[in-house]
Amino acid sequence: MNRLVRNGPWLLLILLIGSGWAIETLMDESVDYLWFSSLNALSIFWTYFWARLLSGIIFGSLFFITLFSALRTIPGKIPPITIRVGPRLQEIPVAGIRKTLTIAIFLLSLFVGEGFSDPNSALSFLSVIKAANGGPSDPVFHHPLSFYLFDLPFWEPLVNFTTAVLIISVIVSLILGKLTGFLRASQTGFHFEPIYRKRFFFLLAVAVGSLGLSVFLERYDLLTKTHEMITGPGYTETHSTIPALLFASIMAFLTTAACLLAAFSESKSLLPLGLGTTAAAAYFIGAVIYPDMLERFVVLPDQFHREKPYIEKNIQWTRMAYGLDRVKVEHISELKTPSQQDFEKNAPTINNIRLWDHRPLLTTVRQLQQIRTYYQFPLLAPDRYTVNGQLRQVLLAPRELSYSNLPSPNWINLHLAYTHGHGLIMAPVNRVTDEGLPIFWIRNIPPETPASLPLKHSRIYFADRNLPYAIVNTQVGEFDYPSGNKNVYSHYNGKGGIRLSSTMRKILFSYHFGTPKIFLSDAITPESRILFHRNIFTIVHNLAPYLTLDPDPVPIVTAHGRLLWMIDAYTTSSHVPYSKEVPGPLAMINPRSHFAGGHLSALGSWHREINMIHNPVRVIVDPQSGIPTFYVTDPSDPMIATYRAIFPDLYKPMEMMGTDLESHLRFPPGIFSILAKVYESYHMTDPHTFFNREDLWDLPTRNEQSMSPYYTVMRLPGSSKEEYVLMLPYTPSQRQNLSAWLVGRSDGKHLGGMKVFTFPKERLIYGPDQIEARIDQRGPISKQLTLWNQQGSHVVRGTLLIIPVAGTLLYVEPLYLEATSQGALPELRRVIVSMGDRVVMRKTLSEAIDALFNNASGNEANPPQKHEVRSRIGEEDGWVELHALEKDADGALRNGDLQRLGADMKKILNTIRKHP
Repeated sequence: MNRLVRNGPWLLLILLIGSGWAIETLMDESVDYLWFSSLNALSIFWTYFWARLLSGIIFGSLFFITLFSALRTIPGKIPPITIRVGPRLQEIPVAGIRKTLTIAIFLLSLFVGEGFSDPNSALSFLSVIKAANGGPSDPVFHHPLSFYLFDLPFWEPLVNFTTAVLIISVIVSLILGKLTGFLRASQTGFHFEPIYRKRFFFLLAVAVGSLGLSVFLERYDLLTKTHEMITGPGYTETHSTIPALLFASIMAFLTTAACLLAAFSESKSLLPLGLGTTAAAAYFIGAVIYPDMLERFVVLPDQFHREKPYIEKNIQWTRMAYGLDRVKVEHISELKTPSQQDFEKNAPTINNIRLWDHRPLLTTVRQLQQIRTYYQFPLLAPDRYTVNGQLRQVLLAPRELSYSNLPSPNWINLHLAYTHGHGLIMAPVNRVTDEGLPIFWIRNIPPETPASLPLKHSRIYFADRNLPYAIVNTQVGEFDYPSGNKNVYSHYNGKGGIRLSSTMRKILFSYHFGTPKIFLSDAITPESRILFHRNIFTIVHNLAPYLTLDPDPVPIVTAHGRLLWMIDAYTTSSHVPYSKEVPGPLAMINPRSHFAGGHLSALGSWHREINMIHNPVRVIVDPQSGIPTFYVTDPSDPMIATYRAIFPDLYKPMEMMGTDLESHLRFPPGIFSILAKVYESYHMTDPHTFFNREDLWDLPTRNEQSMSPYYTVMRLPGSSKEEYVLMLPYTPSQRQNLSAWLVGRSDGKHLGGMKVFTFPKERLIYGPDQIEARIDQRGPISKQLTLWNQQGSHVVRGTLLIIPVAGTLLYVEPLYLEATSQGALPELRRVIVSMGDRVVMRKTLSEAIDALFNNASGNEANPPQKHEVRSRIGEEDGWVELHALEKDADGALRNGDLQRLGADMKKILNTIRKHP
């Protein structure tokens, strides 16, 4: 009883801390449970929950048992320790020290267990159990790829953690042994009391054995170590470091045996010390000194022949890890000189040349379609739609709420009234009004659409930005859209969110969001729902934290008029042997442009370093309910096979997607830009060429910035029809001319396929910088640009597009004129076109192409007259028919044939309706 009274304050403190931690954990888990339940994903919640709990117990128990074993090396009933405190001696009972340390270790083990109960640790544990074994075997240790993807990432951290804790335990035991007198130092060495000797050497044996296992596993790290030329072990590591680490680990295991022998014998043999010293010396000499000598005196004098087998391995495994071994190579021996008829045969390609760049169009969209200050267009996404039987490239921008610009950002407006964005705009990439402004196929609020592109469900509650929580179906009207001087209100009719159907739920979410207003508000009814985690990247990442997310989502309008989000998801690893490592998201081309604003949430899904990336998953997210659907588009991927085994309810096969959604699948820009940069070097498959860097490629630059890949609709050489592709040209290293262009395919059975078209090295094919220089050297063009830049406006030069068409390369650069005053609208004023040695500038793309074939000069001194026959190339669909009907109607009017005139006018109207 007296002991209980003495320890009462400490017990009360521990009880309060433990209770607070337990209550906080319970409430957080309750919120997660309800959120997973709202997404119909409770099976995923429980899988994570039990795996996290088990992972925390394993690591926490390991920490506690190991350090507690260090305390138990000191016998229980021993005299107190006498220490000097000032002039006096004071006795401290060892039992008290041990009890205090035991409590401290127990509390620390709770924190350690919690630290290892995160989803990543849980997933690592589950992946070992459910791993899809197989894959190619590495060329050094001959383990299957699955060993490096799943087994090694689990066992290596576990062994290293255990080793670290055991070393700490040995140090703690030595300190306690010295303080209690069980370990004494003398001139003849160290003296161990028998009972302490047995326990200490047993603990030391376990620590040394764990250290030996760590050294043994360290050999595998060499498979992904980056060197100046290649990734993976070269000649030096293979012949020195790897054998030295193996020898050191064997010596460590022998030292373990010697320590166990010393624990159960009275011998004062120095065998453990000798073996341990040998192991340390082997590690230092074999892994540090000898490799340097071998590299300097053996490898460097004949480097290529020594390193050739390892270069071959590096090339083979890098190409496999990134899927570059599936790139189809086609050589273009020469560029043709096409006729105007050849261009007419490729009219769908010409009609889909993108004349609107992202920045000018987004600026114009914000000025024309933002409607109110509290709306925003945070992104502009390319896609393609079949309109009237023709594949058309478009740009889409969802209209989302800007909470920072609300007129009165109080709690009710932030969380109850302004709950959703509304609709989007859709603009074809090549259509322009007479004023140089874009034509919108979908526009305004509520959305105005053509009959062929209905949009019936257009409210955006879950978006690509970070949005505050929203409570819907309250007694406060939810702002839908402005209509004249009034506002139109609506109520949420989706299935997302969590019903606030009880007082306990109100209390729970008041606590979770740190405000009593959820509990106190009379506007919240039992039918109200709370929506949170409203960033679509956060939703996907919380459900599948092991997937890496492309930062460029695409809004999709289905054939039935539903608005959906599509996110491309990758499987990545940094453990593939001999594969080149890249710096994760920084390996993208111009990465800052991808991870802006709310897209930073996608950045959290990326590993810092990766050496493998595949794209086996597409995620469709409903912007009204926030419910995601995961589709597996590449079931052969080894990592996704394991994840499907762990979470069988999460993934659906691609066959369940439907042709409507399949038509919007694409080769995503994130993975394409990474593959394009890796391919700069790894298109070289000959080790001698690779060693000498004889055929190294670079990405073209403009204004000292790498050219970004761009989507277009075109007919690839040798193909029978147009398709939606992502492409990027290459230049030789340190040169400006073109050497090749890479294509990522998106349609049908070609989804995810890549082709590279190479040009002859002995011929000059103009690159982007060379074309820009030729444009600047054209006197009339340069003069016009200078004039525009001096009249209260400035010229914005668009992206220079390189379009392979009709056996040649067509270079297209749009020019925008923008006033220097605030709120200016960029207007498309000219289009510069180049082919071969000719450069022309005209008001429209069709006029510019006509000028190419009519041998007109680069300026506009003699523009085409109205009576000239205009080419079909670049005009809107149906222009030929409209032109013929206009002629016929004009003739009928002159002849007074009103019946024929009326029939022609009716046909003209029908043609206009068919071509939005």
